[in-house]
Formats: sequence, structure tokens, C-alpha cells
Amino acid sequence: MLYALFAIVIPILIHLFNLRKHKVIYFSSLRFLKEIKTKNKKKSRLKNILILLCRILAITFLILAFAKPFIPSKNISEKNDVFIYLDNSLSMDIDFGSGNLLNIAKKKAFEIIDSYSENHNFFLVTNSFLSINNFPYTKDAIKRQIDNISSNSEIKSFKDILSKVESLSIKNHLYYISDFQKSTFISSSLNEMNLDCSVTFIIIENQDVTNISIDSVFINEPIFDNNIDVVINVNLSNNSSQDITDEVIFLFIDDKQKSQQSLTLLSGEKKTISFAFLSTKKRFLNGHIQTNDNPVSYDNKFYFSIPSVNKINVYSINENNDNKAFLSLFKKDSTLFNYFSNNIGNINYNLIENQNLIILNEVISLSTGLLNSMKLFTQNGGSLIIVPPSNLDNIYNYNLMLDALNINLISNVNTGNIKINKFIPDHPIYKNVFSNSNEKINFPIASKSYLVNKRNYSSQIINYANNNEFLSSFSNGSGLIYQFSSPLDESFNNFTTHALFVPTLINIANTSLQIQNVYNIINNKDKVIINNEIPKNELPHIILDQIDIVPTLKINNGVLELDVNNQITKNGIYSINIKDSTVNYVAYNYKNIENNTISLSINEIEEFISKNKFINIDVLSSKNKSFKSIITEKDIGKEFWKLALILSLIFFVIEIFLLKIS
Repeated sequence: MLYALFAIVIPILIHLFNLRKHKVIYFSSLRFLKEIKTKNKKKSRLKNILILLCRILAITFLILAFAKPFIPSKNISEKNDVFIYLDNSLSMDIDFGSGNLLNIAKKKAFEIIDSYSENHNFFLVTNSFLSINNFPYTKDAIKRQIDNISSNSEIKSFKDILSKVESLSIKNHLYYISDFQKSTFISSSLNEMNLDCSVTFIIIENQDVTNISIDSVFINEPIFDNNIDVVINVNLSNNSSQDITDEVIFLFIDDKQKSQQSLTLLSGEKKTISFAFLSTKKRFLNGHIQTNDNPVSYDNKFYFSIPSVNKINVYSINENNDNKAFLSLFKKDSTLFNYFSNNIGNINYNLIENQNLIILNEVISLSTGLLNSMKLFTQNGGSLIIVPPSNLDNIYNYNLMLDALNINLISNVNTGNIKINKFIPDHPIYKNVFSNSNEKINFPIASKSYLVNKRNYSSQIINYANNNEFLSSFSNGSGLIYQFSSPLDESFNNFTTHALFVPTLINIANTSLQIQNVYNIINNKDKVIINNEIPKNELPHIILDQIDIVPTLKINNGVLELDVNNQITKNGIYSINIKDSTVNYVAYNYKNIENNTISLSINEIEEFISKNKFINIDVLSSKNKSFKSIITEKDIGKEFWKLALILSLIFFVIEIFLLKIS
């Protein structure tokens, strides 16, 4: 365009031609010469020069306007590839009346793209990290991709985004478009990064709104397959700066409302509420907790699925004969327990992994294989009861077995009557057993007992009057080992005939049932565990509406796990089907990290950048009226074509004005 500056020769030639041109005036008499006004030769010459300059400058600035002059930005040579990160997490679905935040973010992305010329490479990054976005796009192609973006439950930190960008390009400029939630934007990760690329934060400004966050749902004890009261506990929180009053929380079972509660939550307050209802005879209790608060609606439902338990599997391994108290308690109550027993020499190893509770009844020694099986059994969540033998000739060899299990060792027999009277009433196995006072209880008595060498990490449940341990528990993995220091034999004590025996053993058996999570979290790599046998050449399907996922099957320590490989992105209750028959259910919920809607302000982000001296990060609000021009200036530099056009028009106007002056 600058070649057009040769056009300024035209007004110069016109000016020179006018200097050579003479004007002839015809008149009939010399007397008319007196009436001709004298013209100022100098004034006329100045006017012509000014007109010439105006024409030259008007043409010059007009040509410069088309040439688009600019002062280049300092890092223009490093900005070859343009990366646009569009935060499509759930929090971007909030709508404050002018469209949801995701649509606002898309419009800003379009403005950024329009600020660049066609010769740039454009890359799109979302929280999904799709492989289709690993390649550059043209301006039109990337706009089509942005149009198709929808929100999902995946979350990526700023560090993750930077790593993704740097893996695709060396020289780039990243536009990071997000609402910058405090809970999800991990700004501390910047300290661990070398920011080689230029970054512009585009803040889609959020508002401080009230929101009840349903953080978790849990039950305290297993639900058996009969009509009993079920208590579901719900953890709630208010993460906003405003109080929430008279908000209604609903409980739905099988899509039917069972109960509701009204509650008030102060700013920042957390609270646990409980819903009680009568269980049904269904194998699973599928339901959800619901709120109806707006505009944050993506966390209004929290799903759960609770399987009911038919029976507790109890397996007694005896040195010689069955303990009559165990037989009477577990064998006769066939509605609650599946009871099996074998002598030590006739163990059914196939039964071990399917048990909830195993009793080593007066077993003197264990083989290496059986000892390892007991360790693995408790590590995987099973409960083990150790009852010492009444006839023990070699305490040393017996202690080798106890030491391998990492529990208390025993020593010599102590004779003399002593009360078994020190119970820990707030221990989980004595929940709802003791009243306010147990002073009037007729406690059991021991005539003989083994002394024990206490481990520091033992949890005492029942002690003798002399503080020697009678019943202790030890953690091993996710399971428990219960150790009696005395045989449950009438020659040692009368504990089996005492009223406390039944609730003690029943509750040990009840707590041996692992209370599994009643829900899973999407993208949390939670495994789905099922106890159903899968026929050969059949695969389970995890189904919700139109979603049908075939998981990967894995056997972990004898437990069948279904790995969904991060294919689940929608919350809800999924059915697990085998041969078109539903064998199980699993509930999935979104991470509650986005339930806290508080975002970082522009000042907070700028303060952090300044504090850490990040020179290649700047911040821009989406509400800025000159958004597109700022983006252009940051990438290309300061443009002056508008100024040049204005100056050109000004000089044309001045020229016309000068010509009008006589």
C-alpha cells in the first residue's frame, strides 16, 4: 500500500501548473483600473501552499490508514500458535439471566479468534482433553468446534492445562477463559511451573449466590432384608457468604418422595441431617436427596443405592469340636446367619473369601497357607475372632501365631475369681446396648485367665477388674481382628452364659459386614464391586437411559471389580445387567468441589501474579467494552489505522475550508 504514496505527486503538479497560469482581464477604459482591488501577493501564495500541504497530508494519511500502521508488541515473534482453553466444567452452566457462563465464554472465544489473521494456527483445549483437539484448526473450523462444546463434570487444574499446551506447541499464546472458581483453580500450582508461553486470563465474572451443597450420604449400619427403620445421613454445607433460611431438603426412594426437612444454614456452616423411613422388601434401596435452589442447579440431586443384606456369613474353624455357645447363637438363627464350621484338619478354603466373620475357636496353630489366608481375609475387610485354647501346652508356639497376626501375646494362666466388669460402652459393638448407667449389672466372672502382653495399638473393648484385657480389637487393612484372652469355656469363665454375650457377638457379626459406599464419584476411579457370578462368555453392562457401558472385569484379591474406564460422565443410578437381567445397581454423583461457587476476583488474581512476578501473564475481564481491540493490541501491537483515517478526513475538510475562503 505504501507505493500509493507516489500519488502525492498529483497535488504538487496541480500546484505547479497553477503557478504558471495567467489570468487575462479585458476592460474598455482605463478608468476601470481604479476600481480593481489590489491583491496581496504574499497572502495568495501562503494560501496555495497550505492547500498543497493539506492535499499531501490527506492523501498520505489515507494511504497509511489502508496500510494499517502499528507498533509491534514485544513478544509478537513468539506467538505463532493460538491456544484457547474454554472451561466447560459444571459451574459454567450457571445462568444469571443473560445466558449461562459457558455461552458467554464462547462469545469471548469468537472475539479472540476474530482478532487474528487467517495465517495463525488455532488450538482448542477443554476439560475433556479430547484427542480431536490435538491438531490445529482454521478460524472457521475452531468456531464450529467451540459451538459444539457442552458442560461436563471433568475438572482440570491450571497446571494440567499448561502441560497440555506445552505438549502440543513450543511457541504459543494461551487464552484461559474461565470463571476461576477458588475451589478448582489451583493457583498454587503456578509456583511449580516454568511459564514459557504467554497467558491471558479471561475472567467470566461469576456472582456470589447462595447454594446448598449436598456433600455426602451415608448409613451407619447395614440394612437387612426385612421391615426395619432405615436411617440415611446427609452432610450439607453452605459455602456462600450469605445465610440460607427455610430451605427444604427432600428424600426420594424409587422416585417417590418419602420425607422432607426444612433447615437453615449460616454462611460457611456445615450440618448433618438424618432421614428415617421403613425399609421395603426390595433387594436395593435406590433414591436421591434433592434441593430446589437456583441458579446453581447441577448439584440439586445426590443419588445413592443401598443393597439390603440377606444374611451374615459366619465360619467357625475349630481345633476339635464346635463351641456350643456359637452353635446356639449363630446356627439356630438361620434367618440372620449362614453358619458353617469345620475342624482345623478339614478346612474348606473355598468358603473363606465369601465369609463376613471367621472364628478361630481354640486353634493351637495355623499352617503358613492358612495364616496368609487369614491376613488377606482381614485386609480385604473381613472380621476374625481369636479364641485361645483351654488346653495349651506350648505357649511359645502359640505366641508365634499371635505375633504373625500382630496381636497381643499371652503368658501364664492366672487363677482366682475376678470380675469381667470393665466394658467400653461407647465402643461401636455396644451401640444401643448399655443404658445410662451400668453400675447395677451383674457382671460375668472368670475363674482362670491368660495374662496378656498388651500392644500399644490395641483397642480395648472388655477388661477384667485388674485392667487385664479380656476382649481387644486390632485393625488389619480394612478389617478387624477380635482377640479374647480367655477361652469361652465354663471352666475359665461364665461369659457365654451371661446376657452380655449375645449382644457382644451379634454386634461383632453385624459390624463384620463392610458398609460399602452407597455411591461413587464420577472420574474418581472408584471400582464397582459385585458379588454376582458372571456366566462364561457374558459381559455385564452398566446402563442409564441411552448410556450403555461395557466395563473391564478385574479380579482383585478374589473380589470381582468392574472398571468403567472414566466412561461415566452423567450422574444418576445405573443398573448392572447380565443377560438383560438387572443384578445390581450403582449410584454416581458429581464431585462436590464445584458446589462452592465463590470465584477469584480480578484483584486477587492480579495480586497473585504480581506477588510471584509472573511477567508473561495478564488478566482481562470479559465485561471490558473494548475487549477485541485489547486482544488485538496484545497480540499484534498498537494499531494506528483509525487515527490515520481521522487525520486524513481532517485535512480534506481543511482543504475545502481554504478553497472556500476568498
